Amino acid sequence: MRLRVAENVVSRDLADESVLLNLDTGTYFGLDAVGTRLWHLLAEYGSPESAIETLLTEYDVDAPRLQQDVDTLIDQLIDKKLLTTDAARTPSSR
Repeated sequence: MRLRVAENVVSRDLADESVLLNLDTGTYFGLDAVGTRLWHLLAEYGSPESAIETLLTEYDVDAPRLQQDVDTLIDQLIDKKLLTTDAARTPSSR
C-alpha cells in the first residue's frame, strides 16, 4: 500500500510535535514526537513498511507492537482524510 499526504493538508512542527490540518474539512490532528516522526517518514517514503523499518532502528520497541501502533495511526489519519492511499485515487484525479 502506498500512502500520500492528502491534498489540502498542511502540517506544522511545534517543538517535537506536529499539528495537521485538512483545509477542506477543518479537521485538526495533533501528533506526539513519535507520531511526528512517522508522519515525516510516510510523507517521504509513502510506505508503511519503510517507515516501520526506520522506526525500528531509531526506537527501542517491539516490532509487533510498533506494527499495531502504526496501523492504528494510519487508519485514523486515513479516516480523517489526512492521508490517502493510491488505491483511493480515481483515474480522473491523476
